[in-house]
Amino acid sequence: MSEPSDSLLREILLEQKRTNELLALLIQALADEADPDDPPTTYLDGTPAR
Repeated sequence: MSEPSDSLLREILLEQKRTNELLALLIQALADEADPDDPPTTYLDGTPAR
């Protein structure tokens, strides 16, 4: 491969790595958001649980 295409592929790979890191952080944040032991606040149809 030529030098410009190698450089472009390297840049794309770095950007994909950054994106994957951000997605992993987002998934972790969403997983930590709710305590699974807390009782549900709504029913599956969206009505509030009492």
